[in-house]
Amino acid sequence: MADPSISRPVLLTHFDYTLWASSKLLDAAGRLTPEELTRDLQASHKSVLGTLQHIYYADRIWLSRLEGRTLSTFMDPEPGPDVEALKTHWPVVIKGLRDFVELAPEELFEGPLVFKRLTGDQYEMTHWKVLLHVVNHATLHRGQVMAMLRQLGHVPPGTDYLFYHLQM
Repeated sequence: MADPSISRPVLLTHFDYTLWASSKLLDAAGRLTPEELTRDLQASHKSVLGTLQHIYYADRIWLSRLEGRTLSTFMDPEPGPDVEALKTHWPVVIKGLRDFVELAPEELFEGPLVFKRLTGDQYEMTHWKVLLHVVNHATLHRGQVMAMLRQLGHVPPGTDYLFYHLQM
């Protein structure tokens, strides 16, 4: 069975969605107190801020790999970017990912991306699968942030893919 693919317009829509959803969560995070932002809620990246930083760092490292660059570290030195810095820098990274999708030759999506993880291990994956992974990874962790906001007694914004299309 042939490996399925994904079209450029679908990938572009997914990156538009991830920018929209991530921006909504950053706005919600901006309304939290410093203690709420950094409270260890026993989630995969401990806190609301820690999880948002994780998504940002992952997006940033994937953009560097797609552009043929190598980052030597995943995270910035502690304490890392605050919500206001994420509001400034993260959209630039997501737009960089979107620009990659928009400007790359269509045949590149079917070709392999060879990359090294920070462990030094080398891997290879089809470009379109990497791009879809980036969006899916962010969606997974945004869902965790939504749960953390509820734990903190806040009503999270609707960031479901359906809501994106209903609001557009």
